[in-house]
Amino acid sequence: MAFLQTFINVVMIVILAVPGFALRKVRLLPDKAASVFAVLLLYISQPFLMMASLFNKEFQPSMLVNFGWVLLFAVVLQLLVYFVSKLVFCKTKEEASRRACVACSYLGNVGFMGIPVMEMLFPGNSDMVLYTVVYNIAFNAMSWTLGVFTITGEKKRINPLKIVLNPPMIAVIVSLPFFFLNVHIPEQVMTPISYLGDMTLPLSMVILGVRLADMRLVRAGSAVAAQGEAAREVLPAGDRFAYGQPAGTAEADAVSVSHDSFPCTGEEAGGILSVSEEIADESLPPEEIADESFIPADGAAETVPAPKPRPGILDDPKVYLVAAVKLILSPLLSLGVLLLFDLIFPLDRFVVIALFIIAAMPTASSALNFAEMFGGDKETAAASTLMNTILCIVTIPILMLLCDII
Repeated sequence: MAFLQTFINVVMIVILAVPGFALRKVRLLPDKAASVFAVLLLYISQPFLMMASLFNKEFQPSMLVNFGWVLLFAVVLQLLVYFVSKLVFCKTKEEASRRACVACSYLGNVGFMGIPVMEMLFPGNSDMVLYTVVYNIAFNAMSWTLGVFTITGEKKRINPLKIVLNPPMIAVIVSLPFFFLNVHIPEQVMTPISYLGDMTLPLSMVILGVRLADMRLVRAGSAVAAQGEAAREVLPAGDRFAYGQPAGTAEADAVSVSHDSFPCTGEEAGGILSVSEEIADESLPPEEIADESFIPADGAAETVPAPKPRPGILDDPKVYLVAAVKLILSPLLSLGVLLLFDLIFPLDRFVVIALFIIAAMPTASSALNFAEMFGGDKETAAASTLMNTILCIVTIPILMLLCDII
């Protein structure tokens, strides 16, 4: 397939994120917009996409062999990339960040992006879509088991029922009898199903744009953050700053720092500012906050290190390393394994191509969802997901050139 054609197709997909980004930047979308859209995506559009992908597709018994190979390699290749990712990020010091990096390196966007990309790159070849649906079955099972364990490190968090009791999988289970029995679905039924399923890709990209608008692109290197590093004289646990006033007094309770007083949050300014109430006089200069006299009245202070500002999307080295593993190493490693296996047990050419392209998909949003659900490193997961989706504009067209040699 021509590089330019693939490049244009992928760019068209990523451009769909622009409306979400723009609307969120001008505050026409509320803070929880991404979460609301995600519910619509998970419970409505993706299940109908699965149904539309299976309904009115002709089933032949000979397909079962290829379906079996896809299921087998879906598990094997994900496990392979998982263990390679663990080796790549073994020296990452923060455990939560390391776990998020590993998850983002092997969990691919099979459902939201995989099926639409296959339809776009291989129009008229329904087998490629079916292979992606079959792969998604294994992907969902491994996401709710190995994926959850990767983020949490706790086996008790794994719920086997989630393997079956999730909307996309339920949709597949409902659709499979119609597919295997070649039951024809009337056009009056298929039309609304297709419309709802077609929302999956645009909606997932809109969510991506909203999340990108809410994220910092570069490290917060403001002067206030630097002052927060200097102002490390704090009260013992349980007390609050009161500019020399004893904690618990009326004077102390009246003094707090407003979010609007600074260009960053209290946590970014060294983790020492109370932001639960608004300060009566917002004209207080930041220099006074970092002054050495800013200690409790009884002088019972202790010195604690101020946390470093979180890096942004563009200046976090881990994000680029995740992208290298997910977008380059993962597909090339998968292709190498498939071609070696093909020397012993010949595989259908389109099975190899489908598995290769699926391995090249960017990070799935499930990595971020699990981090949010189970208290993982949401920032690293979000930054990696966004960066991978942007960079796949370049990597997928280049990798598609290899399909000519398969």
